[in-house]
Amino acid sequence: MIKMCLFLEKTILLTDQYDVCMDFLFEPTLPYTNFGAYHFVPILLIGVIGWVIIRRSVKQQENQQWKTLFILSLFPFASVLARMILTYVEGTFTIKDELPFHLCRTLALVLPILVWKRNIFWLNVFYFLIICGTLQAIITADLQYLPPHYSYFIYWVTHVGLVVLPIYWTIVLKITPTLRHLKMAVISGNVYLVFALIINKALGSNYFYVSEKPPGGSILDLFGPWPTYIFVVECIALILFVAAFLPFIKPKKSQEIGVFIENSDRTVS
Repeated sequence: MIKMCLFLEKTILLTDQYDVCMDFLFEPTLPYTNFGAYHFVPILLIGVIGWVIIRRSVKQQENQQWKTLFILSLFPFASVLARMILTYVEGTFTIKDELPFHLCRTLALVLPILVWKRNIFWLNVFYFLIICGTLQAIITADLQYLPPHYSYFIYWVTHVGLVVLPIYWTIVLKITPTLRHLKMAVISGNVYLVFALIINKALGSNYFYVSEKPPGGSILDLFGPWPTYIFVVECIALILFVAAFLPFIKPKKSQEIGVFIENSDRTVS
């Protein structure tokens, strides 16, 4: 009985010490502001790490390349789950703010499944949604606190970590989109917009920022009031989708030369 009491006492003490050690993740810090060191350092750091992994993965066997991509996809996935858990522990979780219905969080949860299934079609569609959809979130981050608050780390692992993934699979696995994937990305983005509007109407939320602009200020402030800014963003998104597709358009002359060489080889043989 005495041993049991001593064991419980030690457990309580360890738990209290653990709580003290973790408190710094929840304590409010100085307010975050964009375009400073705390904005650019995580982008640069995660970007460099991602590029090193990409360079090393190019020399791997294909199966290992897919395994590496799957592991990378788990970081944004885990960060979204971690945010939900930590906001619940903190007591700030609400269905209006913390469900995974912002586009980036939805993409982060779905991507490991697509990678595991090696679904090439939807990976190509997600290429556009990630590259263009996370741009606004990276340029004008919707953050409240500086580190060591947990939300700071989770935000950058989610958003910059997402961008690393399509860069990885286009360079390493040579998975490249076509016009068909571009069209599906445009359709998918608009379907998700309608979905977000319905969710926001039902919950009184502002997922995907389609019901109102972010409260902390963002690039959307330049595009007029609601719903004008939505139409402006639609136009900009289309331009960005096309721009993201440009690296994969082969010049007509190059295609003609390729066909000529192929026909010549057949004639010789």
